[in-house]
Amino acid sequence: MNNTEHLIDERLRPLIESEKQLLSDLINLAQAGEHKEDVRQLGDILAGIDELFLLVVVGEFNSGKSSFINALFGQKTRVEGPIPVDDRITILKYGEQEEERSLSSFVTEKRLPIEFLRDVSLVDTPGTNSVIKQHQEVTEDFIPRADLVLFITSIDRPLTESERQFLSFIQKWGKKIIIVLNKIDTKDEAEISEVISFVDDKCREMLGFKPLIFPVAAKLALSAKLGSHPRDWTRSRFEQLEDYIFNKLSERERLRLKLLSPLDSANTVAKKLQTEYSGKFDLLSEDAAKISHLEEQLEAACVEMHSNFQKFVLQVDGLIVELRDSGVDFLDRNVRVRNINLLRSETKFLEEFERQVLADWRDKMDQNVNESVDWIVRNNMQLWNNMLEYFNTQVHKAQYDSKIVGRVGGQFIYDREEIHARIRREAETRIQSLDHREEVRRVIGSSLNALQQSFGLGAGAVGLGVVLTSIFTTALLDVTGISAATLLFTASFFILPYKRKRAIEEFRSKVEKLREGMRSVFEDKSADEINRAVEKIEEALEPYTRFVKSERSKVEERSTKLSQIVERLSYIKREIENLV
Repeated sequence: MNNTEHLIDERLRPLIESEKQLLSDLINLAQAGEHKEDVRQLGDILAGIDELFLLVVVGEFNSGKSSFINALFGQKTRVEGPIPVDDRITILKYGEQEEERSLSSFVTEKRLPIEFLRDVSLVDTPGTNSVIKQHQEVTEDFIPRADLVLFITSIDRPLTESERQFLSFIQKWGKKIIIVLNKIDTKDEAEISEVISFVDDKCREMLGFKPLIFPVAAKLALSAKLGSHPRDWTRSRFEQLEDYIFNKLSERERLRLKLLSPLDSANTVAKKLQTEYSGKFDLLSEDAAKISHLEEQLEAACVEMHSNFQKFVLQVDGLIVELRDSGVDFLDRNVRVRNINLLRSETKFLEEFERQVLADWRDKMDQNVNESVDWIVRNNMQLWNNMLEYFNTQVHKAQYDSKIVGRVGGQFIYDREEIHARIRREAETRIQSLDHREEVRRVIGSSLNALQQSFGLGAGAVGLGVVLTSIFTTALLDVTGISAATLLFTASFFILPYKRKRAIEEFRSKVEKLREGMRSVFEDKSADEINRAVEKIEEALEPYTRFVKSERSKVEERSTKLSQIVERLSYIKREIENLV
């Protein structure tokens, strides 16, 4: 049977089970957030629900804690002294005979045959504010599981700064506090009243609660119980405190405090988690907004770079137009009878075409490719630096670096020659599709063939040069019966112009295809390089972007669970207060 079972009203059992489940759920939530200390304390609180009422006595060393406990029990159960004498928490429980055992490094259980301890466990803690820091730490560690706190302070130095801080710590856990003002036998009535008023004012002013204050002289009370003059009992004013502890703090009141105390402690942890979740959510939301802004800026910069690169596309387009016009002009000037010597030599015709049409044009195209590549590299590097600088200065990544899987940022490695090769390779492929050497062969072949046909010569006839040399001789005129003038007129004004026109039209058509292809090359390749840079930036930010989304989702989920726990906590608390 549990220690509190005989006190529990059947109507309270479902609420107690709900309280235990609530604490378990809160423990799980605290574990998810790696709050090891809160998890441990909540576990102790959960385990203590089925234990006896826990009355915890605290106070600074030399405030008279041991004297108070001895006076309360009417016997010297605790060692008294002017210096810290105990660095352990001692839990005093009922036992048929006196015995003591160690529960842990800092906790001792002592059993005494004292009737009061049948229903209450009293905890004697090390003095706070001693030179031994560990004393305060072990005392603070026990506060969350207390059902009622008796705070002992000496009238000769009441509510020191360290005591106010410790009271604030106790109050943070929602504990009911009774203040015992000890050693009043060292002051007169006026001084006692003044100190009581001072403590009352300070508690309300600085700590926000009106305390229940009991002025006592513990040593006088113990002396009176041990047989000294009866007047000492009256002077100790201990009776009023005993009446509260033994009578007013009835079984039902102890049960009410016993069931509410875990909820108060749970509420303290819940508030702590709420504050943490709220801060994290705000931080992550702020970072998410900044990352979203960065992504918008990245998209806008990408659009702007695509737009700004159009100047190189237009320059290429202008160069292709220049090639078209220059080539047309070359064909128009040279596919003529007067240039028959040029037409006779494919090599010379090609050399002239490359000199007059292609030489400067290729240099200009190379220059444009180089300038466009340099522009892409420069602007992509600028974009990388701007985005990473914004990220590093605006986003709170330093607070989460240890939790992020993957490296944020890194070095932006960008090979200009590789980009240049990609763009130039595509451009060269398009330019070679024009195949000007084949075009020259075709123009020359077509032109010479036209001249051959104009003289009535077949494919197997003697060379055109021989024919043109011979047409001015009488023998050939006699043979053909056609005048040289007629032949030249036919070749110059009918055959070659037609062929020249066809050659120009076909050249213009092919150059227009080149023009379209080159525009596509520059637009597509520039887009690829700009998009590649953007992808690198997104990859660099991806670990943190992924973390923010994941962590924000976790915080939202935990906040929802915590809100549900807080609602249940309030409901259980109201029900307990209504039933007890």
